[in-house]
Amino acid sequence: MKKQLIKPEFTEKMFEMLGGMWITGCIKTAAELNIADHLEAGPQTISSLAKKTGSQEKQLYRIMRALSSVGIFEELENKTFRLNDFGATLLTGVPGTVKDFVLANLSEHFPGFMKLTYCAQTGKVPFEHVHGMNLWEYYKEYPELGANFGRGMTGLSNMELSGIIKTYDFSPYKTVVDVGGGNGIMMYAILNATSGSSGIIFDEEHVIADTIRLMPENMKERCSVATGNFFDKVPAGADLYTMKWIIHDWNDDECIQILKNCCEAMPKGARLLIIDAVIPDDSQNKPHPAKLLDIVMMACITGRERTLSEFKELIEKAGLQCNQLISIGTEAKSIIECEKV
Repeated sequence: MKKQLIKPEFTEKMFEMLGGMWITGCIKTAAELNIADHLEAGPQTISSLAKKTGSQEKQLYRIMRALSSVGIFEELENKTFRLNDFGATLLTGVPGTVKDFVLANLSEHFPGFMKLTYCAQTGKVPFEHVHGMNLWEYYKEYPELGANFGRGMTGLSNMELSGIIKTYDFSPYKTVVDVGGGNGIMMYAILNATSGSSGIIFDEEHVIADTIRLMPENMKERCSVATGNFFDKVPAGADLYTMKWIIHDWNDDECIQILKNCCEAMPKGARLLIIDAVIPDDSQNKPHPAKLLDIVMMACITGRERTLSEFKELIEKAGLQCNQLISIGTEAKSIIECEKV
C-alpha cells in the first residue's frame, strides 16, 4: 500500500500546534515571575524587569519577545514592555485572572497531559499514575497548591458569573444551597442580585474554614455555611440548589450518587442548577472549549465533560427531571435546570 504523501502546509501547521506548548512555557514563566504585576504601574525596560524578577536580561528578553509576538504584553522601542489587556489576565488577585489556573495546569497537572497514552491504553487517570494519589488527596497533602487551585477556579468563575446572574432569575427562591460552593463567590453573586434570599455554602470542612474567614461583612446576615461530603448528604429543605463545575469532576456512578443526594434533600418543586460546559449534541465535530476541557478531566481526575443527552441520562437516573438548557453567553458554561417533581 502506497504511503500517503504529507503536504508541506500540514507539516507547517503541526509545527504551529507544537508552538502552543512552547508559548505556554513562556506563559508559566511570566506567571511565576509576576511580570504582569510589575508592568501594571507602567512600561518597564527589560533591564528593569530582569532586576525586579531576579532574572538574566538576555534570557528574559527572549521570553518576553515571544510572548509579545502572540499578543501577550506589548513590546515598545528600546526593549521596553507594556501591559495590555491580554497580559492583564496574568495579574494577581483581580477578577477574571487566570494566573493561578495557569500555574496549576502547568505545574502539578502538566505531567498528566504528557501521559495520555497511559490513559488511552489502561483507562486509568494519568495524574494518579504520576503522583501516586488522586487530585483531591494531592491537594490535601499540599494545601498551598490546593489554595492556588481554588484561586484558579475563582478566577475562572468571574468569566461567567455575570452571564449566570443576567440570564437566570434567582428572585423566586428564598433559600439557596451552593453544593461544593468553595469560597462562596457564586453564592455572593446570587445574593447580591436578590434582596429576599438567604444562602448556604456547602463544602468540606477544610474548605469552609477559609470560606468563613473570607466571608464579606455584608453577607454574614444572609449567608451561612455547612460542612460535609456531597457523596453522603447535602443540606435539606432549600428551594434552589446550585452546582457549578462539580458534576464534570466525577464519573457517571459518582455523579448519580451526588445527584441522588440532592434529590433526597430537595422538597417537591425545588430546582437544581447544574452549571457546566455542555458538548454540543451534533454530528459535526466542530471546535468547542468543552472538548478541550474534557482532556483536562481525563488527564487529572475521573470526570468528563458531557453532552446534554448524557447529562439527561444522569439526571433521570437520580430521580430528577431535566427542564431546560440555558445559554449564559459563553460556550465554557451553560445552565441545566432540573426539578424534583
